[in-house]
Amino acid sequence: MNHSSDKTDKTINNWFYLLTAPNNGYFNMACDSYLLNSFIEETISNPLLRLYSWNQETLSIGMNQNINYNNFENSYPIVKRLSGGQAVLHHKPENELTYSVFLKSSSKAKTIYYEIGGVLLLFLKKYGLIANFGDSNKNYKSEFDCFMSKTPADIVINDIKIIGSAQYRKGIFIMQHGAIKLDLIRQLTGFNIQRDQAITDLKRAFQVQLNINFTDYCLSSKDHERIELTANTYKSDIYTNYKNTNGVKVHC
Repeated sequence: MNHSSDKTDKTINNWFYLLTAPNNGYFNMACDSYLLNSFIEETISNPLLRLYSWNQETLSIGMNQNINYNNFENSYPIVKRLSGGQAVLHHKPENELTYSVFLKSSSKAKTIYYEIGGVLLLFLKKYGLIANFGDSNKNYKSEFDCFMSKTPADIVINDIKIIGSAQYRKGIFIMQHGAIKLDLIRQLTGFNIQRDQAITDLKRAFQVQLNINFTDYCLSSKDHERIELTANTYKSDIYTNYKNTNGVKVHC
């Protein structure tokens, strides 16, 4: 997977790797936004994998999604994602691992989903789980909860959605992020898989499947300051109720 030429070969792909500590939803989404902008501005020169968690249960909603709690309690913090798709109730660190990938490619959305999906399938195979891509669900857009529906962007086991992913694109610049439900993996395997082990295994799956050489990426104190400023925007009611009208493509 060589995203400078959009060809699959055996060359080593140099990526950055960033592990951030569990944080609130505003920081998490602001960090994704900041990293994407840094990638677009070429402050970040290579594709980047970020792994992170949520320090409290949080409801993230798709960029084009209206707020509608339905079966969710209205006590959860709400944050709007850059990506499309439906609402995701994110769990605490012990029960969920979230990934974000930043890369440059002219490939179609489905191609990127399948390429990164191959990593996710390999990750689950580590625990003896044989997973597949989801099928298109005609009722997808009528569902408020992302994990109550399935699309080819998702990873399922026995019709149970284990990983849900979504994309945001600005020209050839792509961010894909997704939620991995560790509690469901434990239920299906009977193994007490811990977050730290899942982090190690997921990073390794990226290395093996995409032939990646990772270099650790660190956020500076200035980066943290800028992310926190952006996080304040994500806290505002104006942003939470904003609908994307600028023509930027969002996918789930």
